[in-house]
Amino acid sequence: MTINIITMKKSISFLLLLTATWFGGLALNAEARSTCAVGQRGEVLWKGKWYPAQVLDANGRQCYITYDGYSSSWDEWVGPNRFRPYAPASSNSAYRAGQSVQILWKGKWYPGKVLDVSGNRYFITYDGYSSSWNEWVSPARLSR
Repeated sequence: MTINIITMKKSISFLLLLTATWFGGLALNAEARSTCAVGQRGEVLWKGKWYPAQVLDANGRQCYITYDGYSSSWDEWVGPNRFRPYAPASSNSAYRAGQSVQILWKGKWYPGKVLDVSGNRYFITYDGYSSSWNEWVSPARLSR
């Protein structure tokens, strides 16, 4: 009976250590994902879809965001599970002026063209729409 109690104590200790390690890893992972900075671009999960957005304010683990192409009435605070920052654009994903592209707007892709390039931003026009729709976009909103 003594051997079984010792074995049982070791098993319980191991399970407690394993559980603490697992939950600790989750906490670190959530903390790593939660960082956002004012001006940072990324995507926000809303009703099962990811939408392009920009961080307007940050408070601890919360990000106050504005959705691209939507009025400020949609601005909201979101937690780390709903915000994912864009990865920095790589040099091989650059677009050039005059290039035809697909442009992400409000969760849908539209054909258009790059008019101008400034650093990591692209001034685009939508095919079939007036110039009042032209806008500067990040590479994350473009596709070939």
